[in-house]
Amino acid sequence: MNELHEWLEAHRIAYRPIDREVVEIEGLGKLFLADLSGVESIFRVKGAEVEFNLMERPEVLLAEGIEYIAFPFGDNWYYYSLREGFGLNILKYVGRRVPCKRKTPFVNLGVHTPYELLNASGDVSQWVRKAVWMDHSALGICDRNTMGATLALQKACDKAGIRPVIGYTCTLAHEGEKVEVKIYCQSQRGLRNLLRIQKAVMVDAADATVPLPELLRRGEGNVLVFGKLSPFWMEKNLHAVKAIKDIFNKVFYQVDLSEYKAERLDAEVLKATAHFFHTFYDEKNDSFLVEPVLIADCYYPDKDDARTKTVLNKIATGAAHAQSDDQYFKDIDEHYAAIRALFDGERWDTDTLFERMCRHTVEIAEGAEARYQTERNYMPRYDMTAEEQQRYGDRYTMFRQLLEEGFRRLVPRERAEEYRKRLEKEVYILESTDNIDYMLVQYDTVNWARRSGILVGCGRGSAGGSLVLYLLGITLIDPIQYNLLFERFLLPERAGLYPDRVTRLTDRVLSDRAVRIRFDNGITLRLDRDAELVIVRDGNRLTIYADQLRESDDVLFDNRDLLFNLQSDLL
Repeated sequence: MNELHEWLEAHRIAYRPIDREVVEIEGLGKLFLADLSGVESIFRVKGAEVEFNLMERPEVLLAEGIEYIAFPFGDNWYYYSLREGFGLNILKYVGRRVPCKRKTPFVNLGVHTPYELLNASGDVSQWVRKAVWMDHSALGICDRNTMGATLALQKACDKAGIRPVIGYTCTLAHEGEKVEVKIYCQSQRGLRNLLRIQKAVMVDAADATVPLPELLRRGEGNVLVFGKLSPFWMEKNLHAVKAIKDIFNKVFYQVDLSEYKAERLDAEVLKATAHFFHTFYDEKNDSFLVEPVLIADCYYPDKDDARTKTVLNKIATGAAHAQSDDQYFKDIDEHYAAIRALFDGERWDTDTLFERMCRHTVEIAEGAEARYQTERNYMPRYDMTAEEQQRYGDRYTMFRQLLEEGFRRLVPRERAEEYRKRLEKEVYILESTDNIDYMLVQYDTVNWARRSGILVGCGRGSAGGSLVLYLLGITLIDPIQYNLLFERFLLPERAGLYPDRVTRLTDRVLSDRAVRIRFDNGITLRLDRDAELVIVRDGNRLTIYADQLRESDDVLFDNRDLLFNLQSDLL
């Protein structure tokens, strides 16, 4: 039990002992300590079932108000719910956290995620979970040379109810010298500019740097933070610092006093930090040429995860670099202790300086409005050539006629009905998910490559299951001949097409008992009087005949019809 108490205290989980076997975690409930001493495995076989090696009966524990089991495994402690069944849940970020002594608002903007390959660890959702548990209002990431985690951050933060701050670490190159900078998006314009900076670093530059002119072109809508080793560079390049301040929304200097195992690295950081505070501070006006902000680079969520970075580095390069046990997600008390130990009380009011640096993290987070608009399809429209426009007229007709040409050329006549049924199913799903332009772009790219003598594979992953792609010449494998599933390529439910009762339009109406209905967007439809329409009237979903339609009714149409038949600007 002492080991469990030590674990809970080390991870600042609020608890109280009940007896020698039970503790109560505030905000979670009672945990029973599973005695695994003398057992060979945490599991046992009972009949045909494998279960956790628990000596007490679950129903007895539940009757006593005990809902969780805690047990050690390896170097960690885990727990699971008796009501939900066994799970290997690490005993962290649960219940209520022991409150910090200081109440200074602060946002962690220094998180590096596993998308920074072989250098950082901790799933994005794990970082967000810890931020929420520590009562942070936002979380910022700053992976070096990659923005791969930014969408995952946005989704995880949205789910948790906190603000995502999209950041990026890269190297600025100017007149033969290099300096590290961090860039944090504030607006949609800033996000677009940051994506361009990412391209400049990873595509355009041979040495993975961004030149100063390109950085200045992309400053609008972003905040820039000079790295912790930058003060000497800044002093030498004051003109560049001024130019950056004129373009970026705000400019800061990163204060990060995390300790390294190598004294040489510590000395380098401390020397640079001291130079900043002595060189860029105007004591008379209590102002800095560049404001300091507290951003501690974090490569693993907790102190006991430090070894992970060493292992990852050795896998990457054969050696660990910049080793530290101190680059984890710290709370405000831990940050304050680091600052307090290194700033004397004669020149600096440590509390005021600390609050100033923390306040800037909140300012950056509160200004971070940038986000990916996941509700929109950003696939570009296919740009038809003059010849294609003359031959087909519009993109929709082009798509349909290309399929018919492929159908006549590739489908066995004796199986035409089978292929036609499959084709109609696929076309309906592709049209309903607005993927026609995507298909045409792929058609144009692949067929151009083949005409130009560029080698293209016969299949394209799960796309090999699509008859549409085969008929367009994008793939060369007949999916029906080899029993390949279209759903492996595009599952209707995954694309948002759930089974539902809606109104679907047919190609034409031959009835002499028709009515004409004009919609708000100017489209007029000719419908048989007995055509069934699914509508919403006064908040109720109803099925009515066309001649029963009222002006205030909202007709629920099939998504394909909304995209292709009910647009005032038809393809």
